[in-house]
Amino acid sequence: MSGDWNYKPRIEEMTEAELAERIKAAMEFENPYPIRTIPYVGKVSEQVSYDFSELVGRCPVTGYLDFYRSRIDFVPGNILPELKSLKLYYFGFADLPISHEHLAARIYTDFCQAVKPAACRLELTAGIRGGIETTILVGEKEL
Repeated sequence: MSGDWNYKPRIEEMTEAELAERIKAAMEFENPYPIRTIPYVGKVSEQVSYDFSELVGRCPVTGYLDFYRSRIDFVPGNILPELKSLKLYYFGFADLPISHEHLAARIYTDFCQAVKPAACRLELTAGIRGGIETTILVGEKEL
């Protein structure tokens, strides 16, 4: 999925079926950079936070760039993400047309499947669009 999406300039010009198909394709997107893992052999319960402010996706309607800050807080089980692969994983979304809420769901799901944390919370903050500030919280309310 690179720049070959047929963007329509206004959401009013898209049918519900077109929007649904675009959302489905985004949720089924295979990221070319999977999250690689390393073993966690620490013998203590600790909370880890990864804060990434260079996440980019595309608006599923206009194709314009959307900019995000992703913060993952988690308690490791037996696995940690290898950080270079996590950064590349984030870069894999750069050309994907995906809404803020679906992007948060994808990152949370992919991270939990790869790392299998004891507890996890994702906070995704979108750059202001149309005067609306958007923050999505997924996972544990508090760690």
